Amino acid sequence: MSKQTKRTKEKRQGAPNQTGVKVAQFFKKNIYVILMIICILAIATMITLAVVLNNNNDSDTVLKPIVSGDENPDDVKPPVKDPDDNKPDEPDKPDDNKPSVTPPPVKEDFVMANPLDEFTLGQIYSEEHVFNPTHNYWHPHEGLDFAAAAGSNVKCVFDGTVKEVTNDSYSGATVTIEHQDGFTTVYKLLSDVTLKAGDKVSKGDVIGKVSDTALEEIADGAHLHLELYKDGVKINPMDYLLSGDK
Repeated sequence: MSKQTKRTKEKRQGAPNQTGVKVAQFFKKNIYVILMIICILAIATMITLAVVLNNNNDSDTVLKPIVSGDENPDDVKPPVKDPDDNKPDEPDKPDDNKPSVTPPPVKEDFVMANPLDEFTLGQIYSEEHVFNPTHNYWHPHEGLDFAAAAGSNVKCVFDGTVKEVTNDSYSGATVTIEHQDGFTTVYKLLSDVTLKAGDKVSKGDVIGKVSDTALEEIADGAHLHLELYKDGVKINPMDYLLSGDK
Protein backbone atom coordinates (compact mmCIF):
# COMPACT_ATOMS: atom_id res chain seq x y z
CA MET A 1 0.00 0.00 0.00
CA SER A 2 1.36 3.41 -0.95
CA LYS A 3 1.88 6.20 1.61
CA GLN A 4 -0.68 8.42 -0.10
CA THR A 5 -3.33 5.76 0.06
CA LYS A 6 -2.52 5.18 3.71
CA ARG A 7 -2.90 8.90 4.61
CA THR A 8 -6.17 9.11 2.73
CA LYS A 9 -7.48 6.14 4.69
CA GLU A 10 -6.43 7.67 8.01
CA LYS A 11 -8.16 10.94 7.23
CA ARG A 12 -11.35 9.08 6.43
CA GLN A 13 -11.14 7.16 9.71
CA GLY A 14 -10.47 10.35 11.79
CA ALA A 15 -13.26 12.55 10.28
CA PRO A 16 -16.10 11.14 12.39
CA ASN A 17 -14.16 11.61 15.59
CA GLN A 18 -13.55 15.30 14.83
CA THR A 19 -17.26 15.93 14.13
CA GLY A 20 -18.28 14.39 17.44
CA VAL A 21 -15.80 16.50 19.27
CA LYS A 22 -17.15 19.68 17.71
CA VAL A 23 -20.76 18.78 18.61
CA ALA A 24 -19.77 18.06 22.18
CA GLN A 25 -17.92 21.34 22.40
CA PHE A 26 -21.01 23.23 21.02
CA PHE A 27 -23.33 21.70 23.62
CA LYS A 28 -20.88 22.31 26.39
CA LYS A 29 -20.44 25.89 25.38
CA ASN A 30 -24.17 26.63 24.91
CA ILE A 31 -25.67 24.36 27.58
CA TYR A 32 -27.35 27.23 29.51
CA VAL A 33 -28.94 28.70 26.40
CA ILE A 34 -30.26 25.31 25.39
CA LEU A 35 -31.69 24.67 28.85
CA MET A 36 -33.38 28.09 28.84
CA ILE A 37 -34.98 27.38 25.46
CA ILE A 38 -36.22 24.03 26.73
CA CYS A 39 -37.75 25.68 29.83
CA ILE A 40 -39.49 28.35 27.74
CA LEU A 41 -40.93 25.69 25.42
CA ALA A 42 -42.14 23.69 28.42
CA ILE A 43 -43.84 26.73 29.99
CA ALA A 44 -45.48 27.66 26.68
CA THR A 45 -46.75 24.10 26.34
CA MET A 46 -48.26 24.17 29.86
CA ILE A 47 -49.97 27.51 29.23
CA THR A 48 -51.42 26.24 25.95
CA LEU A 49 -52.79 23.11 27.67
CA ALA A 50 -54.34 25.21 30.46
CA VAL A 51 -56.10 27.51 27.97
CA VAL A 52 -57.44 24.56 26.00
CA LEU A 53 -58.73 22.82 29.13
CA ASN A 54 -60.37 26.03 30.39
CA ASN A 55 -62.16 26.58 27.08
CA ASN A 56 -63.46 23.03 27.22
CA ASN A 57 -64.83 23.57 30.72
CA ASP A 58 -66.54 26.82 29.67
CA SER A 59 -68.22 25.11 26.75
CA ASP A 60 -69.55 22.44 29.09
CA THR A 61 -71.22 25.05 31.34
CA VAL A 62 -73.22 26.73 28.56
CA LEU A 63 -76.91 26.66 29.54
CA LYS A 64 -79.03 24.42 27.44
CA PRO A 65 -82.50 25.58 26.36
CA ILE A 66 -85.05 24.80 29.06
CA VAL A 67 -87.69 23.93 26.51
CA SER A 68 -86.83 21.41 23.85
CA GLY A 69 -88.92 20.32 20.96
CA ASP A 70 -90.46 17.48 22.98
CA GLU A 71 -91.31 19.55 26.03
CA ASN A 72 -94.38 21.67 26.76
CA PRO A 73 -93.57 25.35 27.54
CA ASP A 74 -96.43 25.37 30.07
CA ASP A 75 -94.51 22.86 32.16
CA VAL A 76 -91.71 25.33 32.67
CA LYS A 77 -92.23 27.13 35.99
CA PRO A 78 -90.73 30.53 36.74
CA PRO A 79 -88.32 30.76 39.63
CA VAL A 80 -90.01 31.23 42.98
CA LYS A 81 -89.32 34.65 44.51
CA ASP A 82 -88.54 35.02 48.15
CA PRO A 83 -91.52 36.89 49.73
CA ASP A 84 -89.10 38.70 52.01
CA ASP A 85 -87.62 40.48 48.95
CA ASN A 86 -90.68 42.75 48.74
CA LYS A 87 -90.65 43.73 52.40
CA PRO A 88 -89.48 47.29 53.12
CA ASP A 89 -86.28 47.75 54.99
CA GLU A 90 -86.79 47.75 58.71
CA PRO A 91 -86.09 51.11 60.36
CA ASP A 92 -83.01 51.39 62.43
CA LYS A 93 -83.66 50.45 66.01
CA PRO A 94 -82.91 53.16 68.55
CA ASP A 95 -79.64 52.84 70.34
CA ASP A 96 -80.40 52.51 74.04
CA ASN A 97 -76.92 53.75 74.84
CA LYS A 98 -77.45 57.14 73.18
CA PRO A 99 -78.60 59.92 75.52
CA SER A 100 -82.15 61.12 74.89
CA VAL A 101 -82.49 64.71 73.72
CA THR A 102 -85.48 66.68 75.00
CA PRO A 103 -86.74 69.20 72.42
CA PRO A 104 -86.95 72.80 73.60
CA PRO A 105 -90.41 73.97 74.72
CA VAL A 106 -92.52 75.58 72.03
CA LYS A 107 -93.56 79.17 72.69
CA GLU A 108 -97.25 79.80 73.14
CA ASP A 109 -98.85 81.61 70.22
CA PHE A 110 -99.76 85.21 70.87
CA VAL A 111 -103.52 85.08 71.50
CA MET A 112 -105.04 87.94 73.50
CA ALA A 113 -107.61 87.37 76.23
CA ASN A 114 -110.57 89.70 76.44
CA PRO A 115 -109.62 92.85 78.36
CA LEU A 116 -113.04 93.13 80.09
CA ASP A 117 -115.42 90.64 81.59
CA GLU A 118 -118.44 92.33 79.99
CA PHE A 119 -118.27 94.57 76.94
CA THR A 120 -119.65 95.34 73.53
CA LEU A 121 -117.40 95.94 70.57
CA GLY A 122 -117.59 99.55 69.44
CA GLN A 123 -115.56 101.14 66.65
CA ILE A 124 -113.41 98.45 65.00
CA TYR A 125 -109.91 98.78 63.58
CA SER A 126 -109.85 100.50 60.17
CA GLU A 127 -107.06 101.87 58.06
CA GLU A 128 -109.71 103.54 55.93
CA HIS A 129 -111.21 106.84 57.04
CA VAL A 130 -114.19 106.54 59.38
CA PHE A 131 -116.24 109.29 60.99
CA ASN A 132 -115.09 110.50 64.41
CA PRO A 133 -118.08 112.09 66.15
CA THR A 134 -115.92 113.62 68.87
CA HIS A 135 -113.90 115.69 66.41
CA ASN A 136 -116.48 115.70 63.65
CA TYR A 137 -114.12 114.56 60.89
CA TRP A 138 -113.14 111.40 59.02
CA HIS A 139 -109.98 109.63 60.09
CA PRO A 140 -108.52 106.05 60.28
CA HIS A 141 -109.34 104.26 63.52
CA GLU A 142 -106.20 102.25 64.29
CA GLY A 143 -107.47 100.49 67.39
CA LEU A 144 -110.37 98.47 68.78
CA ASP A 145 -112.98 99.94 71.13
CA PHE A 146 -114.54 97.90 73.96
CA ALA A 147 -117.67 99.66 75.23
CA ALA A 148 -118.27 99.02 78.93
CA ALA A 149 -119.59 100.76 82.02
CA ALA A 150 -117.31 103.38 83.55
CA GLY A 151 -115.29 101.88 86.38
CA SER A 152 -115.16 98.37 84.81
CA ASN A 153 -111.89 96.59 85.43
CA VAL A 154 -109.54 96.51 82.44
CA LYS A 155 -107.31 93.42 82.37
CA CYS A 156 -103.98 92.63 80.73
CA VAL A 157 -104.54 90.54 77.60
CA PHE A 158 -101.18 88.71 77.66
CA ASP A 159 -98.13 88.30 79.89
CA GLY A 160 -95.63 91.11 79.58
CA THR A 161 -93.72 94.02 81.07
CA VAL A 162 -94.99 97.56 81.49
CA LYS A 163 -93.00 99.84 79.20
CA GLU A 164 -94.70 103.17 79.94
CA VAL A 165 -97.54 104.76 81.90
CA THR A 166 -98.82 108.27 81.03
CA ASN A 167 -101.81 110.32 82.14
CA ASP A 168 -103.44 113.39 80.58
CA SER A 169 -106.92 114.84 80.10
CA TYR A 170 -107.05 114.01 76.39
CA SER A 171 -106.26 110.24 76.40
CA GLY A 172 -106.75 109.57 80.09
CA ALA A 173 -104.32 107.11 81.67
CA THR A 174 -102.43 105.15 78.99
CA VAL A 175 -100.55 101.90 79.71
CA THR A 176 -98.08 100.41 77.22
CA ILE A 177 -97.10 96.74 77.77
CA GLU A 178 -94.46 94.80 75.83
CA HIS A 179 -95.03 91.09 75.14
CA GLN A 180 -93.14 88.24 73.49
CA ASP A 181 -92.22 88.08 69.79
CA GLY A 182 -92.30 91.85 69.25
CA PHE A 183 -95.94 92.41 70.26
CA THR A 184 -96.96 95.54 72.19
CA THR A 185 -100.39 96.51 73.54
CA VAL A 186 -101.52 100.06 74.37
CA TYR A 187 -104.55 100.64 76.65
CA LYS A 188 -106.09 104.14 76.43
CA LEU A 189 -108.93 106.03 78.15
CA LEU A 190 -108.22 104.47 81.58
CA SER A 191 -108.39 105.67 85.17
CA ASP A 192 -107.10 104.40 88.50
CA VAL A 193 -103.83 103.01 87.10
CA THR A 194 -101.25 102.11 89.75
CA LEU A 195 -98.69 100.36 87.53
CA LYS A 196 -95.32 101.85 86.69
CA ALA A 197 -92.68 101.16 84.03
CA GLY A 198 -90.82 97.87 84.62
CA ASP A 199 -93.69 96.09 86.39
CA LYS A 200 -94.33 92.49 85.34
CA VAL A 201 -97.95 91.70 84.51
CA SER A 202 -99.72 88.47 83.66
CA LYS A 203 -102.72 87.73 81.52
CA GLY A 204 -105.86 88.66 83.49
CA ASP A 205 -104.18 91.13 85.88
CA VAL A 206 -106.19 94.34 86.43
CA ILE A 207 -104.27 97.31 85.04
CA GLY A 208 -106.91 100.05 85.47
CA LYS A 209 -110.56 101.00 85.01
CA VAL A 210 -112.68 102.29 82.14
CA SER A 211 -112.91 106.08 82.21
CA ASP A 212 -115.69 108.32 80.90
CA THR A 213 -113.81 111.61 81.27
CA ALA A 214 -111.01 111.30 78.68
CA LEU A 215 -111.65 113.69 75.80
CA GLU A 216 -110.11 111.77 72.87
CA GLU A 217 -113.26 109.77 71.99
CA ILE A 218 -115.69 111.07 74.60
CA ALA A 219 -118.62 111.24 72.15
CA ASP A 220 -118.50 107.43 71.87
CA GLY A 221 -119.24 106.98 75.58
CA ALA A 222 -117.24 105.09 78.18
CA HIS A 223 -114.97 102.53 76.56
CA LEU A 224 -111.47 101.09 76.38
CA HIS A 225 -109.43 101.95 73.29
CA LEU A 226 -106.92 99.10 72.66
CA GLU A 227 -104.08 99.31 70.14
CA LEU A 228 -101.79 96.46 69.05
CA TYR A 229 -98.32 96.73 67.52
CA LYS A 230 -96.05 94.11 65.97
CA ASP A 231 -92.41 95.19 65.76
CA GLY A 232 -93.51 98.81 66.05
CA VAL A 233 -96.20 98.65 63.35
CA LYS A 234 -99.91 99.01 64.18
CA ILE A 235 -101.99 95.92 63.36
CA ASN A 236 -105.61 94.85 63.84
CA PRO A 237 -106.22 93.60 67.43
CA MET A 238 -109.22 91.61 66.23
CA ASP A 239 -106.87 89.20 64.41
CA TYR A 240 -105.36 88.13 67.76
CA LEU A 241 -108.35 88.40 70.06
CA LEU A 242 -109.55 85.20 71.73
CA SER A 243 -113.25 85.95 71.20
CA GLY A 244 -115.65 88.71 70.25
CA ASP A 245 -118.57 90.28 72.15
CA LYS A 246 -119.32 89.01 75.64
